[in-house]
Amino acid sequence: MSKSSRSVLMISVAVLPFYAGQVQVGFAQNLNSFAVIAGQSLTNTGPTTITGNIAVSPGTSFTGQGSVTQTGTTFIADAVGVRIQNDLTTLYTYLAGLPTSSGGNLTGRDLGGMTLFPGVYNFDSSALLSAGQTLTLDARGNPNAVFIINIGSALTVGSGAKVILQNGAQGGNVFYRIGSSATLGTTAAFDGKIVALTSITLNTSASIDCGAALARNGSVTLDTNTINICILDSAGFEGLVGAGKDLPDSFAILAATQTPEQLAITLDQLRGEVASGVAPMGLRSMDAFLDTVTRSTLAPRLQLAAPRDEAIPVGRVPDRSNDYEAKYDATPVAPDLTFQTTMLPPTQSWNIWAAGYGGRSIAEGSQAAGTHQSTTDTAGLAFGLDFFPGSNSTFGVAFGFDQSGFVLEDGFGTGDSDGISAAVYGSRYFENGYIEGVLAYGQNDVTTDRTVTIAGADRFAADVTTTNIAAEIEAGYYMGMFTPFAALRGQSLSVPAYAETTVSGASTFALSHAEQTTTSLRSEVGVAVSLAANEAGSLGLRASWAHEFMEPSATMTEFQVIPGAPFSVSGAVPDSDSLILALHGEYGGATGFYAGADVMAEYSGNAQDYGGNLTIGYRW
Repeated sequence: MSKSSRSVLMISVAVLPFYAGQVQVGFAQNLNSFAVIAGQSLTNTGPTTITGNIAVSPGTSFTGQGSVTQTGTTFIADAVGVRIQNDLTTLYTYLAGLPTSSGGNLTGRDLGGMTLFPGVYNFDSSALLSAGQTLTLDARGNPNAVFIINIGSALTVGSGAKVILQNGAQGGNVFYRIGSSATLGTTAAFDGKIVALTSITLNTSASIDCGAALARNGSVTLDTNTINICILDSAGFEGLVGAGKDLPDSFAILAATQTPEQLAITLDQLRGEVASGVAPMGLRSMDAFLDTVTRSTLAPRLQLAAPRDEAIPVGRVPDRSNDYEAKYDATPVAPDLTFQTTMLPPTQSWNIWAAGYGGRSIAEGSQAAGTHQSTTDTAGLAFGLDFFPGSNSTFGVAFGFDQSGFVLEDGFGTGDSDGISAAVYGSRYFENGYIEGVLAYGQNDVTTDRTVTIAGADRFAADVTTTNIAAEIEAGYYMGMFTPFAALRGQSLSVPAYAETTVSGASTFALSHAEQTTTSLRSEVGVAVSLAANEAGSLGLRASWAHEFMEPSATMTEFQVIPGAPFSVSGAVPDSDSLILALHGEYGGATGFYAGADVMAEYSGNAQDYGGNLTIGYRW
């Protein structure tokens, strides 16, 4: 049985899906295990007994430690102390923001003689439990009942005063959030966790039988006292979190004080959906680059420019056996439009091009899955050089640079990326068809940003570098003005393990993300149509149906304060099947210079993707 307040985490698996079956590890250093926390110093006089951990941070002074009998560990201004103070800040801020229960404003009243039932109570200023008086906390038979008393300034507990727990009430579920300092008089017998902004003083022989003295900014002063952290009744919790397991107060208190609807919103913030946008942003960055490369070269599916001396319909070339008659015979001869293997004039062996490209992708969220709409924007530049070793082949290299960003709706996080890409490609033309392939590599430097507003405003950022290997192959067959084609594109994007850093606020809800590899394998079947072609340029349309074979992989995540308890995070997922439309046009002349443009749109049941590029080039 753990020494914690794990009993406040009685939540159904449906409401808390990423905790159920996941949080199954004990913690020796979470907030529940600390009997005393001081911000500046801890001073003890006389023999004091403490069951639980002790932390002093950022201060370093612990006076009278030799007179303390402790069961636990002491942390002085170290990494654990810093983390625990962050957790305490989160707990304090959250408690302070809770609305007071109906009839719970006790301002001006003495706690002595009162019987309080579970709920949130409030004192606008100071609170007093008079000497010799008793405060009774009645759980009404519910061992998971939570009592929260928010006090605007100071708490004074008189000498000999007592707190009595009855009908299942447990001190580990009692919180006194104090806006300044707390003082317990001599021989006072107290129960519950004192969460004070400034300092806490326990006078001679005062005791906290089940609870803790937790001071954020000031000091804790002890004098012959007894402080014990709580060993709670865990009935009903073993099946959820496992025997002997627990959660920090800063997490567990959320479940104890929120309705299922409120808790669902809280968990949306906590789980860090922003991490699920890293891989899709990288995949879309590569898609935009590949689309630009394959549509900015002399591909047979969309012939970019006619030879200097004659017009060629898209996907066709003239029979050069008629050249002499066509040029010198007085009788006009219609060009022979039979398919030929020669796709380029023999005098053109090189092509250099540059393209600007961009796009926007929108994937709708799912209320059932707890995901939010994601909008991704990409803009980049690409450069390429093509070589034609013969009339039937093309080889080329291309490089690209892009900036991408995504935004989750309702303020659930953003991501940005700077990417570089490189590709090699080639094509082979046959009498009535073609085949072409591309192999590419990409690298993206990604940053994410999210804000958690559960207890104040805690902002977290992360940086990670992803790598992507991609390939595509396409083949088509010329049938007059129509060219049926089929393509297959695959990507493998790797995201190394990375962790968030705290930009502002407390680090309690910061996340770490496991290494992840996301694969995509998409087929495309469609037809390219030659709409127009003459000596000045060409116009073509592509329409296709695409199918994604791979299921998106979830991101495995864990809270940094709860190592060893990972949960999965998924984001908006586009449907597997989509319709793709692309329009290509080019204008060029006899000088070898040309300009081309593409406009593309992709539609699925829950996603839309729009993009385009503008290419300029020179062939010689």
